[in-house]
Amino acid sequence: MLKHVYRIIILLFIFGGALYYFSKDIEEEVNQTQGTVAMGETSFPVVTIRQDNKECNLLHGYSTNLDANLVREAITPLSSDQSFDIVIDGKGNDVKRVLYELRDTKESSLLDSGTINALEKEGDNKTAHIKLKPELTMSKEYSVKLTLVTSKSRKMNYYTQVKRIDNSYLTEKLEFIMSFHDSIMDKEKATDIIAYLEPDSSANSTSLAYVDIHSSFELITWGSLKPEIVGPVIPTIDEINTDTASVNLNYTIKAKTESGEELYQVREFYRVRYTSTRMYLLNYNRTMESYFDLKLTSLAKSEFKLGITQNPDIPYLTDSKKNKLSFVRMGELWYYNQIENKMTRVFSFRQDDTDYTRDIYGEHDIQLLKMDDDGNIDFMVYGYMNRGAYEGCVGMIFYRYYSGENRIEELLYIPMSITYQLLKEELDGFSYVNNQQVFYFILNNKIYSYNLITNNLTVIAENVKKENYIVDVNQHYIAWENNQDKENVTEISLLDLETGVKDSFKAPEGEVINLLGKIDNNLIYGYAKENASVLSPDGTPMTLLYKIEISDKDKNVLKEYKKSGYYITGASVAGNIITLKREKKDGSGDYEEAPDDYILNRVTDSSKAFRINQRVTEKTLTEYYISLPGNSIMEKLPSLTKTKNTIITEDTTLRLKDSVLTLPAFIVYAMGDVAGSYENAGDAVRAAYNLAGIVVNSRQQIIWERGIRNTQVSVSGIQPVYGSGDSLRACVSMLSGYKKGYEDTYPKEGSSLAAMLKEKFADAYLNISGSDLDQVLYYLNKNQPVIGIKSKGKAVLIIGYDMYNITVIDPELGKTMKIGLKDAGTMFENAGNLFFTYLPES
Repeated sequence: MLKHVYRIIILLFIFGGALYYFSKDIEEEVNQTQGTVAMGETSFPVVTIRQDNKECNLLHGYSTNLDANLVREAITPLSSDQSFDIVIDGKGNDVKRVLYELRDTKESSLLDSGTINALEKEGDNKTAHIKLKPELTMSKEYSVKLTLVTSKSRKMNYYTQVKRIDNSYLTEKLEFIMSFHDSIMDKEKATDIIAYLEPDSSANSTSLAYVDIHSSFELITWGSLKPEIVGPVIPTIDEINTDTASVNLNYTIKAKTESGEELYQVREFYRVRYTSTRMYLLNYNRTMESYFDLKLTSLAKSEFKLGITQNPDIPYLTDSKKNKLSFVRMGELWYYNQIENKMTRVFSFRQDDTDYTRDIYGEHDIQLLKMDDDGNIDFMVYGYMNRGAYEGCVGMIFYRYYSGENRIEELLYIPMSITYQLLKEELDGFSYVNNQQVFYFILNNKIYSYNLITNNLTVIAENVKKENYIVDVNQHYIAWENNQDKENVTEISLLDLETGVKDSFKAPEGEVINLLGKIDNNLIYGYAKENASVLSPDGTPMTLLYKIEISDKDKNVLKEYKKSGYYITGASVAGNIITLKREKKDGSGDYEEAPDDYILNRVTDSSKAFRINQRVTEKTLTEYYISLPGNSIMEKLPSLTKTKNTIITEDTTLRLKDSVLTLPAFIVYAMGDVAGSYENAGDAVRAAYNLAGIVVNSRQQIIWERGIRNTQVSVSGIQPVYGSGDSLRACVSMLSGYKKGYEDTYPKEGSSLAAMLKEKFADAYLNISGSDLDQVLYYLNKNQPVIGIKSKGKAVLIIGYDMYNITVIDPELGKTMKIGLKDAGTMFENAGNLFFTYLPES
């Protein structure tokens, strides 16, 4: 009996001690009424593709299902056996099986699926062999989703595009690229690459932030810096064809500099061409960005070191007294309190024990929204979440940082079924939070407001494209047009984002009003008579504005522009100068382009308390620093703290009906990223040409890519139309007849060129105006004729080319003839580089 009493007493002591211990531990974690917790560590596996014993295409996992067609993280070339291996680095996960799906990119239809249960062990990794069963069309892209299933039934999705190319020469291309990469890291080996460089004495030689094939040999081999690679270097294939390939290398380096040991994120881009005799380096560039490190602070000059960067104008906010600073650098948010000399890393996915792969994956960004005088910060993290509660998700998280308690609190989470690269194009426009805790944002051409207190979501306006609205966060307003078509806009709405008060600029009866831009926080808009529009040479309607006004947000007109006989069709702002595009009537009563005119605006004081300074050193060349205001002196290194996440007991998720965005008309992919979105195909083609990229439409069909053309092309099967008095109608008829495989009827008489093309091709009509002749020949290489405007109201159909000439059918002259490439280029350029065709078949 006594033995049982002793046992009970001992158990009571243990129970009492446990209560004391855990209550003490909880007191340390509890912050008033809410607990805090550190962000969870990265946990997802990573996957690479293996082809011909070469590993490439490092893939990161998603916890949600995305439309596989929208994920262009990498292209995997397939040979005739249509198979590839995946290498799984489990990172602590026991992966048991792999599921795969193959889809048609154009239709998104499921073509093949399967499960692989027998995974091969290979050291710490596992491998799976995937063989696609349906016969794939040569050089056509398909999307593949890979799903890893762990022993704990956890599922993670990975995506790649695949492309069958029976002779991709992948091994030769990757070996050349990796050999070049190894050479630039060792000056003794680097002499081997000199023959591939194209140095230009006019190229910038003072910065390591950006170097390219035209930079000096010294810069390409890192100058006096001696970098050491940390972490893996795995090539990512952006684009590949039989002869060419575009490949990225993303990796981290460290180096000893005058300031100490520094860490950098590096990206190398290669575009190569394989031939049977040698390899050509068509493009090469390298970017380099420093990670922010408080230990590198310059006490002698009271400056924080940003280091090497292409973009020294970092996003930042200050309090009204300029004693507090928050800034974003390399996907991390920092806060400095000058009075307390304390630096806080408010938000970062980067771990102290990084693997240089998952936590530093740069597919996210941070928007600073507001900071008050107490140092509390509202900010939004958007994109791919590297770790934490939302690891593997894509979305927008609205946070508030409480500086006095050194914690961040999640106020809103909006999941998105799209990649960061596409999401950033949408969110570059506008996000704002006011003092009444109302969060404003734009997605899918809708302006939303969300009350963070009542959780009420309101759609303020719909069908508002980027060209239809203007935002000014300094004067806290947004203005938008009430119609997407400029010739039908009758009202510009104006919303004060702080008060919620809505006002408007209205066109007088029988007139329209167009929003043109802003300058110095003021709106630029113009008035036109109803139906006063003219078609531009490429068929795009242009509103003829007879008067321009510049007003502040209170509708006070500050300046007016009006000149008799002249009409404004567009405006652009650079610095304090507004450039006006104009038209005037010619002698026959038609409109013709008039010289530009200009409005000079007053120069405003742009002095800033925290300034960005530049220095040049021997090892790192040009670097940037943040200097403190005025005569402030930093006597010692600031103390460093890290925030913790507040434990949330309520669901903060806001699920939008349109979590899958309506994509822009044309998207440019270059160097592994979305490089821009465009409404006009010609603008997209020009951008892609300069960046050695590709253009896809909203359905992710490739509509243009920079590649090696055949030296001679002739499109056959076209029935020429000669002796026509209307060469535009004749060319549309020939193009339509060729596309549809029969002699087509003439388009309606009196229609504009754009109207005729839309009549014949509907959504397949493609206006590539703005591209030059060299870029347009891509379509001839795809066996597609192209309509080119040779002079006002006169067109030819381009049906072939060789090394010296193009071949055209000229209905007006009644013959098929050759024109020298140079002469043809000049002819089309003088006519405005106006070209038209249809969407290529994918």
